[in-house]
Amino acid sequence: MNSLFRLYKYFIITPLSKLLYLISIKSNRQIFNHFFNFRSFLNNCKERIYFKDNCYFFNNKDWKFSETQQGLNAYGKGFENRINDLKSSYLIQNLEFNDGDVIIDIGANNGDFYLCFDKKIEYHGIEPSPSVFQNLEFNIKNQNLINKGVWNTSNKEIEFFVKDASGDSSIIPIDNFTKKIKIETITLDEIINKINKPIQLIKLEAEGAEPEILDGLKINLNSVKYITIDCGFERGVKKTSTIAECSNYLINNNFEMISFTNGRVVVLFKNKNFS
Repeated sequence: MNSLFRLYKYFIITPLSKLLYLISIKSNRQIFNHFFNFRSFLNNCKERIYFKDNCYFFNNKDWKFSETQQGLNAYGKGFENRINDLKSSYLIQNLEFNDGDVIIDIGANNGDFYLCFDKKIEYHGIEPSPSVFQNLEFNIKNQNLINKGVWNTSNKEIEFFVKDASGDSSIIPIDNFTKKIKIETITLDEIINKINKPIQLIKLEAEGAEPEILDGLKINLNSVKYITIDCGFERGVKKTSTIAECSNYLINNNFEMISFTNGRVVVLFKNKNFS
């Protein structure tokens, strides 16, 4: 029976699921939810969505998203799968967290990283895209959310290249962006000054702007225990990695690399001052 089920899944369910994925991301926004729900059914997921006010809302959770491709990639196999994937991708599955721990999420998008914590953490989510920030506000209640771009200077108006469909918007100029807007900047030092507490973890995913963001963390660097960074090949039109710049900066400032993954080029650093 198990062998028959594996064959059925391999030859029927998996190809059909892949076909539905391709059809779904190209479908009309108003019927996308039907493809999403059928694909969820095939994947044995309980999540179902409906379309309202140009966004997609979940029936079983107070959560929404607006971009079809990103929504399917993130939630197409359910929230539990999404949480496990994020924990693994950002190398935090073996870290311990307690009530009251401060987590800073740079590049928060819809707020998915918040779902990784079952403790009563203090969450600070920073998302520069105005439209995505609306989802973040809806999804994350009673926490600290900032609609600015983290950079190496504060209170500066800079260009932001919007590519919300795939979650690849960036301060660094990129190809195939949908529009260019102005956003206000803030530094990590300014954010941490206002928090005025030790920081358990910073998650940094900024589509190639990671070195500049770390450059804005000088005064409060020693108050941060862990930093997990997506250093993937996403910087600018040449799509270079930022692993060298980020690693050099942190290692020269008393951090050590404690974990690394090849898949997305994500690196986890720990401050040597913390036990």
